[in-house]
Amino acid sequence: MTKPKVAIHSITGCAGCQLTIYFVKDLLLKLLEKIDLVAAPMLKEKNNAGPYDVCFMEGLVASKDDLEHLKKIREQSKILVALGTCATHGNVPGIKNSYSDSTVVESRVYKNLNLKEQIMPLKPAPIDAHVKVDYYISGCPPEEKEILKFITDLLLGKKPVIYDEPVCVECSLKENDCLLERGEECLGPMIRGGCDALCPSVNHGCTGCHGPLSDANILQGIKLLEQNGVDIKLIKKRFHKYSYDKFSELEEQAKKIKRKD
Repeated sequence: MTKPKVAIHSITGCAGCQLTIYFVKDLLLKLLEKIDLVAAPMLKEKNNAGPYDVCFMEGLVASKDDLEHLKKIREQSKILVALGTCATHGNVPGIKNSYSDSTVVESRVYKNLNLKEQIMPLKPAPIDAHVKVDYYISGCPPEEKEILKFITDLLLGKKPVIYDEPVCVECSLKENDCLLERGEECLGPMIRGGCDALCPSVNHGCTGCHGPLSDANILQGIKLLEQNGVDIKLIKKRFHKYSYDKFSELEEQAKKIKRKD
């Protein structure tokens, strides 16, 4: 059988998601046995412009160049995979959206106005705010095993199923003591797992690097954290750190909590 043509592209981001594929022992070698890696600008000198059977897109849209590049890649890709929490939720660059006036941030970053005009910044957004995404693999960075399982499922002709359980499930499987039950801070019930409960396993509350679950009960999550003495401002900061444009939603959730109390 012909090997599927696979590409790995990126827009605004730190490149850590790509490094998960390139630097983790044996992962790239395993993949190269089964796929034809036709484009990976960070790794290859010569890159195919498409079409691709599968393209992993790392990063978020933060400029007009990002948007133009993303749209071209979408046109060339049968399957587009959002790789990493920047691509799936907006991640750290999305913190800019928590400011009611984005010019406050831009004035500090782009002190040279000519540079700002060249970059042409846009409101930070995950890639599905602009194009259709077929699959999402979040994580900052994403897990090696999830990427490998995704490719394996495709090669076997199976529809990939992305793990979509909260971090709490993995804590239970590892028989970790629940930090929330101990009265501490942890976002585990609201955050997608897949990380093997890395942080709670060393007594550090989950801060949300895999992004919120699609059906996360944020209202009850905030209420539980407040009962544990966690300030609502800190909760908002946690969500701003990894999650695209959650500021307004958290504001409304907080108001509902106050009204009920």
